[in-house]
This record gives sequence, structure tokens and C-alpha cells, in this order.
Amino acid sequence: MDDENIIQNSFCSQGISEQKHCWVCFGTEADDFEGSNDWVSPCKCRGSTRWVHQVCVQRWVDEKLKENLNVQVHCPQCNTEYIIVYKEVNYFVQVLNKMDKTANQFCPFLAAGVVVSTLYWSAASYGAVTVMQVMGEQEAITFMEDTDPYMLLLILPAIPLSLILGKTINWEETLLLVMQRFTSQLPLLRTIMPSFLREPVNVTTSIQFNSVINPTTTLCAALLLPTTATIVGNFLFDNSSYSNFQKTLLGGLVYITVKGILRIYQRQHNVIKQRTRKVIDYPDSAIQENL
Repeated sequence: MDDENIIQNSFCSQGISEQKHCWVCFGTEADDFEGSNDWVSPCKCRGSTRWVHQVCVQRWVDEKLKENLNVQVHCPQCNTEYIIVYKEVNYFVQVLNKMDKTANQFCPFLAAGVVVSTLYWSAASYGAVTVMQVMGEQEAITFMEDTDPYMLLLILPAIPLSLILGKTINWEETLLLVMQRFTSQLPLLRTIMPSFLREPVNVTTSIQFNSVINPTTTLCAALLLPTTATIVGNFLFDNSSYSNFQKTLLGGLVYITVKGILRIYQRQHNVIKQRTRKVIDYPDSAIQENL
């Protein structure tokens, strides 16, 4: 009698475990109305959770495919790749699908080529305008006419690239660190720049300025440097016998020097601000101590 009960309970438990549960909508086979929903077992999962409604799994597959038929869809539990079959289409539609697939594979390279070409010709145009601005219109035209065209195609785009790379060199901070190391050895420099330590500075006590390069600021400053140098050169050396190129070169040197001095002065006082900081008591704790 006991053996019969055990066998009966095992069959009952097996029947319960074999009841179909949809892992998408959490519906069961008992919830279906007269078998209105088709069931499918698309993966290696076992037990009741291996079943899913055909309609539910189709919606889930649509979310994964996102109109891209080349994406592989896997079961989220056992990671088994679903076997998806499609109805055969006619030859004309197959050709159109292959054309779309080829276009989707080729267009990224085409778009990258367009972007690179746009950047190249923009850089070349900027280089030509810069040459005319620095050398003067007539001298620039003569220079470009006398230069080999292929060489010119390399020189002109290299102008903005050189300006941007040159702007990334932070010479003010390097000079400031050098001056910091020699402050204790030069009394006059100690008087002018009192923010530095009197004792020699080693690696462990060296100031960290934490200068962060802003890409947009660096780009704008680099591309505006020729214009700024031309304006400063024409303003300071307008009545001189220098050529346009010499005026621009001198104006750029003056601008970079003055700007560097101001930046060093600014960073020096930021060092003073950094070294004089301290954390104070919260007002409530100070009041409690007085009480």
C-alpha cells in the first residue's frame, strides 16, 4: 500500500513539474483558452520553464533583432542559440536583401571616408588662409604657385595639426617647476616668488598643479594663434620695415611670452591658495565645546 502511494505521488509531482509555464508572460497551460496559444521549447532548458508561447517568444525575438536579421538570438537562461526559420521569398526580394546587406556593410567605410575627406580639406583650407594671413596675400600666392602641388597638399593640412600639437606642450608648467626647484638657491627669485618653499624641493614635495587640458579650449587657442599673432604684430610693429611674416612671427613671440608670464603668475598664486588651505571645525561642534 505504501509503495502504491509513493508511485502515485511521484506521478503527481512529475505531472506538476511538466506543467508548461511561459517565462515571458508567466502564463500556464491551464490559462490558455481551448489551446488558443501555441507552445514551443526552443532551447536546452528543462522543466516547466523550457516552454514559452510562440507569440511571446516572437515578441521577445523582435526586441533582440531590432530589424537586423543577422543578429543571433540566445536563450537568456541557458544561452542556447534559437533556431529561427523564415519563409522563402522570391528571387527579386533576395536580391534586394543582399543589396541592403552590402550597403549596410559598405556605408560605414564610405561615411568614414567622407568624414576624413571633410577634415582634410577643412585643414587644407585653414592652412591656405593662415599662409595668406601670415605672409600677406601676394607673397602667399607667389609661395603657393612656386611650391610643388603635391607638397602643398601635405604642407597646408599640417599647419593646423602642428598648431594643435604645439598647444598641447605645457611649457609654462615645466618652467614653473624648474623655477620652483631653484628658488632656494637664488635669493632674488625667492623674493619675487615667495610662494615656493625655501628648502630644496625633491620629488616627494614637488607641487602638483593638476592642470587639465580642455580639448575645446586647446583647439580654439591653437587655431586662433596665427590670427592673434598677426594682430599683435601689426599693432606693435606697424611702422617698422619688417615683412608681414616677420611681423607675425614677432607678434606671436610677444603674445606667447606675455601669456606665459601671466599664466605663471596665476599658477604661482594658485599654489599659495592651495598651500594655505585648512579644514576648520564645524560651527555646531565649536558651539558645543564652548558650552
